[in-house]
Amino acid sequence: MAPAGAGRTLEVRLVGRVAVRTTAGWRDDWPRPAARRLVALLALSPTRSVPREVVADRLFGHLPPERGLRNVSKALSQARVVLGPGLLEGDSATVWITGSVQVRTDLDSDVALAERVLDGRAGPVEWADLRAVLARADQLLSEDLYEDWAQEPRRRHEALISEAALALARGSGLASDWGRVLTLEPCHVEAWSEVLDAAAARGASELGIAWEECRLVHAQELQRPPPPELRRLADRLRSGPGSPAAVDPTVGHRDELRWIEARLPTTARGGDSWVLFGPAGIGKTHLLRRAVDGLRERGCLVLQATCVSEDAGGPFTALLPALRPAARAGSHPLVDVLERGGSGGPEGWSAVRLADDVADLLDECAEPLVLVVDDVHWAHPALRSLLSRLCALVAGRRWSLVLAGRSDETDHPLPSVPSATFALRVSPLSPQDASELARRLLWENDTDDAGREGVVCELVARSAGNPFFLIELARSAGSSPAGGHDVPERVQELLRRRLAEVDASSRHTLVLVALSGERATLPLLARMVGEERAERSVRVLQARSLLTSGPSGPRPIHPLLREVVIADLSAVEACAAHDQLAAALGALSRESGRPDLEEAAAGHTLTAWTAYPSPDRAPGAAAAGLAAGGRALRSFAPDTAAGVLERALAAFGESPPEARAALVPAAVEGWLDLARCRELLGNPVGAEEALRAGLALADRPLDRARCSRRLAALHYRSGRMADAAGVLELALAETTDDLARAMLETEIGWTLHRRGRAREALPLLRRAAQVFEDGGSWDLAAWALDYLAMTHVALDEPAQGLSVLDRALARDGVGQDHLRRGVIVIHRARVLLLLRRPEEALGAVNEGMRILRRTRDRYTLSVGCRIAADVHETLGDLSSAVAARTEEIALLRGSHNARHLAVAHAHLASLHRRQGRHADSRTATAAARAAVAQAGDADVEQAVSARLGSGNTAGTPGS
Repeated sequence: MAPAGAGRTLEVRLVGRVAVRTTAGWRDDWPRPAARRLVALLALSPTRSVPREVVADRLFGHLPPERGLRNVSKALSQARVVLGPGLLEGDSATVWITGSVQVRTDLDSDVALAERVLDGRAGPVEWADLRAVLARADQLLSEDLYEDWAQEPRRRHEALISEAALALARGSGLASDWGRVLTLEPCHVEAWSEVLDAAAARGASELGIAWEECRLVHAQELQRPPPPELRRLADRLRSGPGSPAAVDPTVGHRDELRWIEARLPTTARGGDSWVLFGPAGIGKTHLLRRAVDGLRERGCLVLQATCVSEDAGGPFTALLPALRPAARAGSHPLVDVLERGGSGGPEGWSAVRLADDVADLLDECAEPLVLVVDDVHWAHPALRSLLSRLCALVAGRRWSLVLAGRSDETDHPLPSVPSATFALRVSPLSPQDASELARRLLWENDTDDAGREGVVCELVARSAGNPFFLIELARSAGSSPAGGHDVPERVQELLRRRLAEVDASSRHTLVLVALSGERATLPLLARMVGEERAERSVRVLQARSLLTSGPSGPRPIHPLLREVVIADLSAVEACAAHDQLAAALGALSRESGRPDLEEAAAGHTLTAWTAYPSPDRAPGAAAAGLAAGGRALRSFAPDTAAGVLERALAAFGESPPEARAALVPAAVEGWLDLARCRELLGNPVGAEEALRAGLALADRPLDRARCSRRLAALHYRSGRMADAAGVLELALAETTDDLARAMLETEIGWTLHRRGRAREALPLLRRAAQVFEDGGSWDLAAWALDYLAMTHVALDEPAQGLSVLDRALARDGVGQDHLRRGVIVIHRARVLLLLRRPEEALGAVNEGMRILRRTRDRYTLSVGCRIAADVHETLGDLSSAVAARTEEIALLRGSHNARHLAVAHAHLASLHRRQGRHADSRTATAAARAAVAQAGDADVEQAVSARLGSGNTAGTPGS
């Protein structure tokens, strides 16, 4: 095709980087983005003309009207520089492409092909071309993704492409084409039906993976399960050949299964006896079933009996269903006696005689026989005695005896057995096996939860490896196992039955142990209830299998027991118990000087108020919670700290006015700490709300300055320098306090520095640092000196900057601000790099990054990554430089800081280019330019251009 200047044809590329074909080839080196956007706007117009006012509104709507119209003229002139003369015209009312010029765009050809497919005029020959069109459809106006004027053409194109993709998939039937439909419309029912059918044909595991993805997509996109038609289809496919196996409740227990497998040949030959035991729900019955299946496979006749609690039929009723088949047809005297409960008759049966006659009855069986009795802990004492006698009689017989029962029913013990009887204790599932069982149960319940692994972890933790508890937890919660911490009814029934058997004093001790958590010790209990009572209660609770004792102290036998004990407390009881714990822990803390006990006491004080709020107790709860929350934050636990601080500030709000007045400084500190927590947890809106609440409450100049400084920092971190400066200047005008003014001037100085006015910032920062040093405010001094040092660096005085940074480090060593120390160290790495000392810079940046990773501050960590990338590049380690910049970009996502993102992407593009990874370089370049356009800052555009270099990057058509 002839170039535009010769054949009067203008080719415009709109998919990807906007480019035009001229006599010099393809060009996309637009002088300014507005020129590119003007050409795209004209090429998209059906008449190839647009009124000037419309252009001004769409491209320069953020400017005053007169200035916008002037910019239209400038954009027209810049576009002509690229297109050449005679193609673009304009008058006072309109801008247009010359009428004699034929305009061709890649968008027009893509649309034409998609419409031919929809009309049925394109056959399989053109499907490959259509796939290429579909693959690049999302790149339409890719440099202007966020511009309002670009949204409508993108929406129209996306709708057309979605229809064409569906037509292609229906025509080809290929899984890849149906997958493309789902890319465009993630919850398309017809596409998912085809994908599930295809997966089922490949096997059960593939179907499982496809269904899991289907449920996850629906949960993420629609916040609900897949529609009924897809669920019915999945059920039908699962029930067919290759459907996944049902849940195997004996998952795990490998050691027990190996023991049983090794024991079965001996048991099948006869003369063997063994007992399977463990706590309730541990999996005994399921293991017993596996043993029974193994015995039957070896040709044994298995006679099964199950004991029940307080059997109304009599002491031996449980044995009757098992012994009747052995007694053959008709009545048998022994069976009649057992039905009567073993009462004496003409033959004078005794307990010993009963056991001997049962053994003789089993001897009469001609085939290998095993008597299996489950839940023997519920057996009547007479039956327990009979079973003990049978264990002693089994040696040398042709039959064997297998018993199973709970070991944690204190009032219902297992039968005593001779030493020749083998015993197998069933242990809890390992975390890995419990996780596997949880996943199978979630499949069985068709759980639609996007955070599946989080649900699995919760089930494993709460069940503590007990299969019965895990199964009940999963099934009782239905489709959302993570929603709430209710204990299933069957588990509650089991645990409450045991709790009912203990006296009030022991139960109160159990409450204190449950609420104490990992801090429960005998000395702590003795301080609260007395030494003698504590020891007696612990012995009773251990005998009832409610407490376990270890080196660290008594603990509830199971996590769910702890939950049931706490759930059964009334608000008044919970409040009193937490108050009791707070007093005891506080006394121990004062005696031992342990700050962790002081923090624990504060937590119980706050929890007591939360359980039963009252105005008279609110001040103490607020003071304790505010102190504990601050300590948790400085221990790098912002999620824990946020919960404590929110409750403490609620208690402050409920305190009487006179008590509140004394707590105001602590409450302001609490709002500042809560803002920090929310910022670290990725909630800048919540952080701003907390800071404004603190500012409204603060009555001391320094506290108000701290709130204003932090508010400004929120704007600064998102690249809004002017907003940050406005907050600081307003606060500065409202205060005359020297320390508060120095704090605000420090931030104003840094903002000036970051806006390219380092010379103005220098005296402000010098004065502020001197005020802080004179006043002994070492954290603030280190912070001001850091800013002062980097300002010297900006003024081409790196040696002076390094000297000031060393001074800052000395000041910081006296203070407590770990975040500031990390920033100083990485800034020092930057200065060392400027001084051509890269090896020292590498050591400094590694140390700084170690500190910053502990603080979990995403913004400062991104700054560290930026400096690390420069250090690695200087040392020739391009792979590490790429990794650092990639991490920085990941940290900046969601921060709305287009300034930093633009430079990061530009540097990444240059690094990829040096590595010969040109496709990755082009992707990073496009991302950098998109971020530049979003930032709208000339300095950023200049910095990015310097990184990217000059020259045409448009390539050739179709590249």
